[in-house]
Amino acid sequence: MPGTVKASAEIESLVQRVLDDADGADEGRHRVSLLISAVQAVTRDLDLEIALQRIVEAARQLTRARYGALGVIGPDGRLERFLHAGFDDETVRMLGAPPSGRGILGAVISDDAPIRLPRLSADARSVGFPAHHPPMDSFLGVPIHVDGAAFGNLYLTEREAGPFDDLDQSVIASLAAMAGTAIANSRRYARSERSRVWLEAAEEVSRRLLAGELSPDDGDGIVEAGRALSGADAGALLYDRSTDRLVVGPHEARSDESEDEFLTRFADSVTIARELAKARADEQRIALTDERDRIARDLHDHVIQSLFAIGLGLQSVVGDPTTPTGAKIASQVDAIDSTIRQIRQAIYRLSAPPSAESYSLRARITTLVRELLGDESLDSGLEFAGPVDTLVDSELGDDVVAVVREALANTVRHADARRVDIAIAVRGAEVSIRVADDGRGLGDTSRRSGLDNLRARAAERGGTFTVRDADGGGTVLDWRVPWGTS
Repeated sequence: MPGTVKASAEIESLVQRVLDDADGADEGRHRVSLLISAVQAVTRDLDLEIALQRIVEAARQLTRARYGALGVIGPDGRLERFLHAGFDDETVRMLGAPPSGRGILGAVISDDAPIRLPRLSADARSVGFPAHHPPMDSFLGVPIHVDGAAFGNLYLTEREAGPFDDLDQSVIASLAAMAGTAIANSRRYARSERSRVWLEAAEEVSRRLLAGELSPDDGDGIVEAGRALSGADAGALLYDRSTDRLVVGPHEARSDESEDEFLTRFADSVTIARELAKARADEQRIALTDERDRIARDLHDHVIQSLFAIGLGLQSVVGDPTTPTGAKIASQVDAIDSTIRQIRQAIYRLSAPPSAESYSLRARITTLVRELLGDESLDSGLEFAGPVDTLVDSELGDDVVAVVREALANTVRHADARRVDIAIAVRGAEVSIRVADDGRGLGDTSRRSGLDNLRARAAERGGTFTVRDADGGGTVLDWRVPWGTS
């Protein structure tokens, strides 16, 4: 590759210059070793933060400078970041805010060319140092360009052997050129990684939509899932209710055009999946409605008519309703009438459109609690926290329903409680279920054995299960698993 050949030629030329200018063979070998180490340090890591810090350290070692720094230029032409080397922690703490790019530091930015000074204080552009700043005399500043644009500057001060010389400037200029290549590679790698993360997030959200784990009508839930999977800022992705679309909002990485591009791709991809999910849901609703209509017709045209005929037949043979036999037949006729009314209610429910809550884990849990505790003389409380419906997939949702079912069944059978409270939460990367009752506690061994299945479910998902006596009486059950584990 031409760039690699050019870089190799520059390194060979630098090595020869270092050897020619060195004071003796040992000194030459030492500086060549430092140069090679610097090149390796700058180019071996694709993480931008690590690469920048290594560039500063390499420049300081190559020139034997006491202090080194790398300033990254922001969109306004001032320094938006400042990495340093050679300063102890106490000095950094006392100095406070990093420099913004005034004086000599700003001159390197505006000139976009190397500046070498034997004495900083003698230059008219110098603005002095803030309180607690260590004294600095000699100075070398060299710009770093990335893909042809100014990226930042290397700053070196206090060379051990006096002022910086021509060789120092040549070495650091070449190091800056190699640093520019390394930074460009780091940026490309970071962009590739973000692209991968957003692509995987789009695929996962699309899968959940098409699997029915996310409702295509739940725009906020889709956005929440996308943010959680991609690690995006809270405002990066928004749901616009007025247009029913996902939109890119203001975020910390706004200056990075590629992040906006990834957000837009995600929104476009998920929008297609939403439309497909809506179309599939419409097809399923139509099919379900047709089936419900057929069942309703059959119930009305056949079952109800048959029951009505049976009732009429029984009424014709009742005879004297005051006799035991007559009273029994009359009671059965009343039961048939009641059954007919129930079937008519069922027909009405079958004719109603399916509820959007069929997607909701909250609705499943609410229905389950109502079914299990509705006929019990037991007060209950149910609480949800976090994105329960958006981050819990169908497989984990089935486990959550099963855990709540088993925990409540255990409470009903063994606790002799007057109240039970259920709390389900998604916080961070964890799903938690807490069931607390005011019953008689864990003394019953049969109650403990009945909870073994909950412990096994938690272990299978890499989670935890604990059950203990509550301080004020009763039992507290706690079941926790990571929501990202399949």
